Amino acid sequence: MAKTAAEKPEGSVRDRVSAISGDVQGRVREMSDEVRRGAERASEEIRRGYERASQAAREGYDDAARNVRKGYQRMQKDLQGLSGDVNEYVRDNPGKSVLIAAGVGFLIGLLFRGGKEE
Repeated sequence: MAKTAAEKPEGSVRDRVSAISGDVQGRVREMSDEVRRGAERASEEIRRGYERASQAAREGYDDAARNVRKGYQRMQKDLQGLSGDVNEYVRDNPGKSVLIAAGVGFLIGLLFRGGKEE
């Protein structure tokens, strides 16, 4: 009978330890699941943020490229118009055109000559 009485508290302690161990394992599983769900939510938010930033960058690039193209076309059109105007002026005023060209050439020559005096 003494042996049975001594075993009984051990059984009780084992049962209590086992129950506590089961509770701890359950809580650890719950916390692990909670952490996993949080990580999945964070990952999804990061993915969405990346997609938004990527889309905004793509749209910005497309807008910039479109504006550069328009500017280039406008400049090309303006230069063609200017070239046509210059050609027409030269045809209508050949004497003045030669004098203007000579004057511009002379000024450019003075600029490049600079401070070199002989």
